[in-house]
Amino acid sequence: MITKDNAAMLLGMGAIIVTLGIGTCSTNARIDNGFTNVNRRMDDGFTNVNRRMDDGFDNVNRRIDDTNQRIDDIQEDVRELRTMLFELLKNLNPAN
Repeated sequence: MITKDNAAMLLGMGAIIVTLGIGTCSTNARIDNGFTNVNRRMDDGFTNVNRRMDDGFDNVNRRIDDTNQRIDDIQEDVRELRTMLFELLKNLNPAN
């Protein structure tokens, strides 16, 4: 049975429960927003890192291709010089 003394206490407990419930919901919403912001920042950070890595690999691959092209050019020059040397040696008169 509810009396005047019990009613005041029950009303006070109800107010505390409602306050804690609202506060908990608000706190949960802030925590959820915090996690959402952290996840978004991490995703942005990983996207930035991945983009920078891709750019770095593209740069390395481009340099390797340039180096390979230079090596091919040098090999062609060496073949031409070797052919010229053989032709020169073939046409020389042997010394008697």
